Amino acid sequence: MIGRRLAAAAGTLALLIGAVRLPADPAPLMAGAIAAGLAVAVVLAAGPSGPGLVPLAVAAAGAVSIALTALVRLGGSDPAAEPDAVTGLWILLEPAMLMVLVYAPVRWSPPRAAAWSASTAALAMALIVQRMPIDGHFLAHLAGSALWLVPALVAGAVAWYLRWSAAERERTADAARREHRLRLAGELHDFVAHDVSEIVARAQAGRAVLAAGEPKLAKLLEQIETAGIRALESMDRTVHMLRDDDGDAARAPVAGLDDIDELARRFTESERLDVTVDRRLSGPVGRESAAVAHRAVVEALTNVRRHARSATKVAIELSDAAGRLRVSVADDGRGGTGAGARSSTGMGLAAMAERAASLGGTVDAGAGPGGGWRVTVELPLPARTEEETAP
Repeated sequence: MIGRRLAAAAGTLALLIGAVRLPADPAPLMAGAIAAGLAVAVVLAAGPSGPGLVPLAVAAAGAVSIALTALVRLGGSDPAAEPDAVTGLWILLEPAMLMVLVYAPVRWSPPRAAAWSASTAALAMALIVQRMPIDGHFLAHLAGSALWLVPALVAGAVAWYLRWSAAERERTADAARREHRLRLAGELHDFVAHDVSEIVARAQAGRAVLAAGEPKLAKLLEQIETAGIRALESMDRTVHMLRDDDGDAARAPVAGLDDIDELARRFTESERLDVTVDRRLSGPVGRESAAVAHRAVVEALTNVRRHARSATKVAIELSDAAGRLRVSVADDGRGGTGAGARSSTGMGLAAMAERAASLGGTVDAGAGPGGGWRVTVELPLPARTEEETAP
C-alpha cells in the first residue's frame, strides 16, 4: 500500500514537472494527458481497496479527454496542424494512461460502476484520433476511431479475465471448504457419535449390573452417562453448524453391506442384546446404494442405543425385489418410541432421508406393528446384466 502511494506521488510529480519544463504547443493539448495521469495516480494509490473512488477518477479523466477532443474539432485548435515532437509525446501519453484507466475499474470496481467508467475512458481513447488530420469522409474518421478503440477493448478483456479467474479461484476454495465441513460432519455423526453412544450405554449397563448397593459407583456412572449424553447433544449442534445451510447431501459413505455383520457383532457385544442380520439378496446392489444402506443401519442402531434402552432384540433385514434394495432395522423397545422422542436425534433421520432421496430412494420410520421402532430404507438397484440374473 505504501509502495503504491509513493509510486503515485512520484508519477504525479514527474507529470507536473514535465508540464512545466516540456509544455505542448498549444498548451491545452496537455490537459487530457495531465487529467489521465492524475487519475492513474489516484487509481494506483487507491488500488483494490478503493473500488468506489476508482470509477470516479476514471470517468473524470475520460470526460476531460472527450471535452478536449470536442474543443479541438470545434475550432479551439487546428486539427490539421502537424504537432512537434514534444506535443506528439503528450498526445501519445494520453491514450497510454487511458488504457490503464479502462483496466482498473473492470478489474476492481463493482460491475455497474466499472461499465460506465471504463466505457467513458474507452470512448475518450477512441476519439483522440479525431484531433489529428484525417483525409477522407466520415467512414475514414469512423475507422480511425474503431482502430484506436481496439487497445482499450484488449485492456478491458484482460482485466475481465483476471477478475473472472480470481472469482473462480475463490469459488473453488469455498467449495473445498464446504466439502471439508461436510466430510467432518459425516465423520462426527457416523463414527464419533456412535462410539460416544457406546460409552453412554456401558455406563447405563454398569449402573444396572455393578452399582447395586454401591452408591458412590452408581453416582460416578450416572455422571459418566450424563456427560456422554451432553457430549452427544453438543455434537449434534456442532454437526448442524458444520453442514451447509443449503441442505447439500453429506459426503459418500465409506462402508457397504459387507460391513453390516461386523457392525451388528460390535453392537451386540456393547449393548448385550440380540442383533440378527437376515440377508435375502439375489445379487449385487451397487456401491452407492450399499454405502447409503450401511449408514442407514449405523443411524438406526445409534437411535436404538440412545432411545430404546429397554430393547432386547434388533432385527436387520436386507432384501431386494422389483429392482429395489430394502433395508429394515426393527427393535422391540418399549421406551422412547414416540415420534417426538425418535426425531430428536439431531440430523440423523433427516440426513438419512437426504442421502436416500439423492439416489431416488425413500426412508420410512415409525412404530413397528408389534411395538418398538422400525426404520425402513428403500433404494434403487442398478441394472443387472444377463450373467448376474442367471440362476
